[in-house]
Order: sequence, then C-alpha cells, then structure tokens
Amino acid sequence: MDSWSSRLLGAAALAAWLLASTHPAFGETVYASPVGGMQGPCTASTPCTLLAAQSRVRALRLDGWIDVDVAVLDGTYRLSQPLRFSAVDSGSTGHPVRWHAAPGAHPEWVGSRAVEGQQRGGRWIFAIQPGDEPSSIYLGGERRWPARTAACSRCKVDAKGLSDIPAATMHQLQIGSVAVLHARWRDFRCAVTAVAVSRVTLAQPCWHNATLDSRNDWSVASPVGKYYGGVDGFENLAGMPVEPGSFTVDVGQHVLRYFPRKEDRQRPAIIEIPVAEQLLQLRGTRDAPVHDLKFSGITFSYTEWRKPSSDDGYVSLQAGYLVDGEGRANLPDNGEGMTRIGSAVQVDAGRQIVFDGDTFSHLAAAGVAFAQGTHGAAVVSSRFFDLGGGAIFAGDIQAHPVSARDVTSDVVIDDNRIDRVAQAYRDNVAIMAGFVRGIDIAHNTISDLPYSGISVGWGWNYEGAAPVESSIHIVANRIDRVMLQLADGGAIYTQGASTPGTSCIVRNAIDMHGSGVGNGIYLDEHSVHFDVEHNVVLGSWISAWAPWSGDLRIVFNWTDQAIGKQDKLGLTKTWWPNYTALHILPAQALAIRRAAGARGSRSVRIAAPIKVAGDCPSG
Repeated sequence: MDSWSSRLLGAAALAAWLLASTHPAFGETVYASPVGGMQGPCTASTPCTLLAAQSRVRALRLDGWIDVDVAVLDGTYRLSQPLRFSAVDSGSTGHPVRWHAAPGAHPEWVGSRAVEGQQRGGRWIFAIQPGDEPSSIYLGGERRWPARTAACSRCKVDAKGLSDIPAATMHQLQIGSVAVLHARWRDFRCAVTAVAVSRVTLAQPCWHNATLDSRNDWSVASPVGKYYGGVDGFENLAGMPVEPGSFTVDVGQHVLRYFPRKEDRQRPAIIEIPVAEQLLQLRGTRDAPVHDLKFSGITFSYTEWRKPSSDDGYVSLQAGYLVDGEGRANLPDNGEGMTRIGSAVQVDAGRQIVFDGDTFSHLAAAGVAFAQGTHGAAVVSSRFFDLGGGAIFAGDIQAHPVSARDVTSDVVIDDNRIDRVAQAYRDNVAIMAGFVRGIDIAHNTISDLPYSGISVGWGWNYEGAAPVESSIHIVANRIDRVMLQLADGGAIYTQGASTPGTSCIVRNAIDMHGSGVGNGIYLDEHSVHFDVEHNVVLGSWISAWAPWSGDLRIVFNWTDQAIGKQDKLGLTKTWWPNYTALHILPAQALAIRRAAGARGSRSVRIAAPIKVAGDCPSG
C-alpha cells in the first residue's frame, strides 16, 4: 500500500472515530407503511407514511447520522403526487440512503385510485371525478384499453384534419376523441377539436407539427408522406363500449362505462383508475445534485399521462422524443429541441443513483429516465412489462450543451427483463440512450416490441465529424420478437460518432424469426467508430447502409442468412470474416446464445462510484 493510500485510510478512520464519539450508534432504520402515521418516530412498531419517512431521514442526516435506510413495509402506497427528492435527501459517498422492501415485503407505489362500480344492462358503470379521463384502466392487475373505432384507410388528410370519415365512425366521435396514426417509424395522436359531416378538425399545433419537414425528409414518414396508410383508429369515444374489455368515458356526466369480458364477471366491479403522472422525482441541479440513493424491491405501477390529449398531442420524431410547441416552420435536422415521453420515475442531475430489483409495470408512459447531466446511475436486476412507452431512457439529445457537465455519463443497465413495453406509443424502444458518455447495456432480455429493442445515439448526419458520444457498450443481450408493428429499425440501433476505440456491440443473441421486418443490428446514418463482433444474428443481418457512416469493424458474427454484397463497403468498413448461411451454429455461437440475456438471482453487484470503463470488453 502506498503512502497516499495510507494517509487516506488514516483520515477516514479518524473521521469515523470522531463521528462515533458524537453518535455511539450512527446507523438507523426508518420504517414506512401504507397506514403509517403522518410524523415520527417511524419505528418498526410505529411506522409512518412515505412523506414522514422522508422527513425523518432528512432530520437524521442533518444530525450527522451516516447510515440511514428506509424499510418499506408490505402494502399498496397510493400517491396522488410523486414523491420528490432533491439534494437534501441525499446520502454520502459510500453510504447511500437506501429505500428498500422490508424482508419478505412486496411494497407497491401506485398512482391510481380504486373505484367501485355498478352493473347495469351488461355494462359496468363507474362514477369518476372531474378530470379523470384515463388512457387505460386495470382490473385484477390487467390492463383494459379504451374503445377504438375501426381503421380508416380512406380517411383523407388536409391542413386542418381528416375527411372522408365513414358515417359509422363519425357516429362514435366527440370533441376530445383522439386520432391514432403511424407512418414508418413514427407514431401520432392528435385530439379532435371540431366535428362536422364526414370530417374532423384536429388540435393545433399537434396536426401542424405532424406534417413538418426537414432536410432529413421527416415528412416522408408522416400523415402527408408516402408511407401514410390511413388512420389506425379513433379513441376516447362517445356512447357505450361495444367490444368486451373496452371502456368509454362521458366527460360531461363524469361516468366511465366498461363492457366486461366473460372472465371479468367473476370479479367484483372494482377498477384502478390511474391519476398521478409520476411516482418518483429525483431532481438536483448542476451545483447541487441529488446523490447516493438506492431503491430496491419496490414496484412502481398505475400511472396516467395526459399530454396526448392536449393541443400538442403526441407527435413522435423517433424513439419517444416528441415535437411540441407552436410556430415551427420546420423540424431541426439534428433532432434537437424535442421533448421526451413522460416517465413514472425521473432522475435529473443525479449522482450515484441505483434501482436494484425493482418492478415497473402497468404504466401509461415510460418507466425510468436519467437525464440533465446525471453521472453515475444504474438499473439492475429489474423487471419492466406492460408499459405504454419505453422502459429505460438515458441521456439527452443535445450534442453540445453549454457545459460538458450536462452530458449524462456512466450509466449501467444490466440484468433486466423487458417485454410488452411501448404498447400505446409504438415508436418507443426498450432501452433508449441519446448522447451519453459511458453506458453499459449488458445481459438484458428484451422481447415483444412494436419497434426497436435497444437504441443508442442521436443527431443523424448534422452534428459534424467530431465524436458526440463515447464508451457505448452493448454486450450479451438477448433480443427477439421486435419490429412487430413499425418499420426502419432493428433489435439494436445506433446513431452518432463515437470516440475511437471505445464503443462496441459484442456477444448479443438476436433472433428476428418471430419479428417483423427489420435489421438485427442497424448502424444507421452517422454511426462511426463501432466494433461489432461475436454476435449471433438469426433471421436478419447487419446494416450499415449510409455512405457517411464509417470506421466500423463488423467481424466474427454468425447468421443463418445468405449475405450478398454488403452495404456501402467503403475503405473504412470491415465486413470480413463473418459466418453466414449457417444451418447449424458452431459451439462458440451456441455458447454466446446461452450466456446472453438476464442471469437472474440478483447477480449484479454495483460498486460505488458507478463508472463505465473507457474501453470495450473483450469480444
């Protein structure tokens, strides 16, 4: 041990002794319960609410206590507003404040209200509160969707809305109904603001922004582009639901009507109506970050997201990033200035934030997002399913912020299981990382998605030649059944120029046989400086089509596809050797498939500080 290390250990021991002399016991467990008191002492015998537990933690930390944890007891915690954390809720280096399920407990933080209804004429009728216009309801932990009209391939588009709508569809529409469309890789939802004979006017600026263009030719994948195939349907309908398992909402009468399925009739007429849009907010600032917090064993469920019914609606650019605001003449070429889909858990300007063994389910929009200069964050051994949007977002879409400290870095996404997400907002992906300096996406199992599985990068060809990201490591993930509805994506999708020698896609197991049309690995547009090796890609292959992508090393991969001439070979793309047209996979490829995906058993251990290595792991 060198002398500097000895001095550091000596100083740490002295600090611990001084603290112990002030507080003979410097560890404390705070207990929270759904039926706890509104104030302390928050003990095991007299637990308190989540808010009271948060206040108790703050007091203990101010009093100098080092190790503080919150044991969250079993039960359902109903939140009408998110639990908000800032710098004052932080732990300290090596001593995070831990919010964890008590032994044997399975606590659930929910943003919903339970409502009991009545049976009338084969329907269930629920009295709801003003402002309740749920995008989904839940019975016995199962999602039920709003009633939707049939698709309308003949509906015509003009500057104000849609025309040539069939009379049967018009009969179901009302002010506030929502037109649902998609084109290629983009999703759109705009509210109806006026109803006339065979036509509707749609909310502005939603409809205006949906038709905008840029040098990227975004409008080709829009309601005015060549890929427009009509309206997928209208939601938020008037009258009685006609399909079992669907519901309608009478906003004027404050009544929700549900058509129960056969199996529903064995249950009591009780539904969960989501109310809160978020459940947990961790928001620091550049100079006062929120830091050293860990959440484990907690389920986050039942949120609402109202933006698609607003005048801005839902106008996707790509992968859950949206076009908002009035007065736009065109879209920015590099995709900056977008907003992002909402998330149940939001972390801004965080440091050393960990989610370990949590569950994100039954959410209106996305799961968890790390942004605004978060440095050191992890989501490990967690479960994501039945989400309206994507599971995990990391990073942002501004390549060159005023301060380099605003670029999110050092994010670990490891050993998670993600399926049946992006069910409402189909352009979302399981794991989306914008511009980020260091991210490990490893050993995740991903399936059943309408669009791509993992997407990293932003900016297309409009950020210049200099690197805009670094240390992107996509390793040993298992991905199948993706691209089930949208187009122009893949199991793994990349954008942007990386710092040379730092980014790679290795040892992933991809099976596109049960998927829609898409690429196994898609190095799109300005993907630069990626190593792609030792991946097993079945049912599809690897694309690097753009002549302005390059410095790509695509070697030692296995596929059952017969590969002809490669995309835009160029001098900076290495495509050999790869093993193609295989009927039987060799032992090395089979071993990679067996090792890929989530390992389970809470096998991931996150050490502080969270730091992503600069170099790629060995291929």
